[in-house]
Amino acid sequence: MQSRLRAQLPPTPPGPLQPWVPLDASNTPIGNPRGIFPGRVTFARDPSAALWDGKTGRWWDPANINEEALQGMFSKSLRGLTGTSSDAEAWKKLFTSYNSTHARGDSGWKEGETIAVKINVNNTLKYDDQKNHIDQSPQATRALLRQLTGPGGISQKDILIYDASVGWRVRALPDRIYAPLHAEFPEVRWMDGQGLNGREKADWVDGSISYTSPETELGSMLPKQIIDATYLINFALFKGHEMSGVTLCGKNHFGSIKFPQKDHPKYVTPMNRPPDSYSAYVDLMGCPNLGAKSMLYIVDGLYGMMTNVGDPKLDRDRWKTLFNGEWSSCYFMSQDPVAIDSVCLDFLRTEYPTDLGFSGNKAFPLGAIRNCDNYLHEAALGTNNKLGPYKPNGLLIGSQGVHEHWNNANDRQYSRNLSPAGKGIELFTV
Repeated sequence: MQSRLRAQLPPTPPGPLQPWVPLDASNTPIGNPRGIFPGRVTFARDPSAALWDGKTGRWWDPANINEEALQGMFSKSLRGLTGTSSDAEAWKKLFTSYNSTHARGDSGWKEGETIAVKINVNNTLKYDDQKNHIDQSPQATRALLRQLTGPGGISQKDILIYDASVGWRVRALPDRIYAPLHAEFPEVRWMDGQGLNGREKADWVDGSISYTSPETELGSMLPKQIIDATYLINFALFKGHEMSGVTLCGKNHFGSIKFPQKDHPKYVTPMNRPPDSYSAYVDLMGCPNLGAKSMLYIVDGLYGMMTNVGDPKLDRDRWKTLFNGEWSSCYFMSQDPVAIDSVCLDFLRTEYPTDLGFSGNKAFPLGAIRNCDNYLHEAALGTNNKLGPYKPNGLLIGSQGVHEHWNNANDRQYSRNLSPAGKGIELFTV
């Protein structure tokens, strides 16, 4: 058993919050790295990709995202992640890598095998939504679909784009995404919580996910469409969260379960819970009907934000510390779900050291950043101090990947960057 290297959170000091410092020291990895290059996370940044002036139109308007630059970042990231010289070779290697580590033989994708893509439209409840909130963009979805159906060689009919949860919110894949992409990819399937106007409605299956903690009341239903899928791509966004500090790949699957509002305050508010607390995120990440199908993790950071709600703001969401006052304009990819979220957290906590996640909502005061890495520790170790090993659906899942924090914000080096003998993360800049 690896040491947790954890201590109890100190009491919140009076007065202004101090910059958050993780409880684990830099370059002290825990967990078992995953991937063709274990623990590798690619980082691609092109300032020319995010063009919005903060005033004209919406950030997602065609004029405000340079699709050529975006697609270039996709291509370079895929090649860097796999060590290949072409996009087609990269996809072949990703599928072969997944299948060889999931008892499916040394093979690639086969006709009839569905690839489900979980995107994030958490702020979208209507098909005609035209808001400027940060959700999935049409351009990012197009870039992935062109990759899958082009060099990936995947049939359109075997691709499912979704964000399906219902509860206090019924999510909708908006026309701004669906309409232009359905026209370009007419056989691609789409699924959301409403199931209207060409979108499939989730066919919820009771008992398709269970949790390690017997007290967990999160939804136990998953869409049959996801249960039947062979592969999953977790396509998350790069932003803080007013309750959980961050919302990245780990939290993205709250859009895959029915009724995520059950127990929501308990599991999405780590600042109110001690280190080493059980995290339902880990069960989502390891569930055989859900996270265990994931072959690729992507975090879209074109317009990375301090919080998860509202519009991007010039004075708040341009990255003054790390990116010279520009939009973040970056992408991350990995085969390791813990490593990619650990890296994204390091970027976010550096840019927003005291107020990461803060939205101004009086119900969620400053402090969401505290203990926001707890789920990464739990996922890396695959076990909880009180409950023992994580067992979603009754199955032991073990470590879900590797976690560590970089040495410093200037060098951004992890243990595999510092030494060929490193056992943790490698940040691979493309």
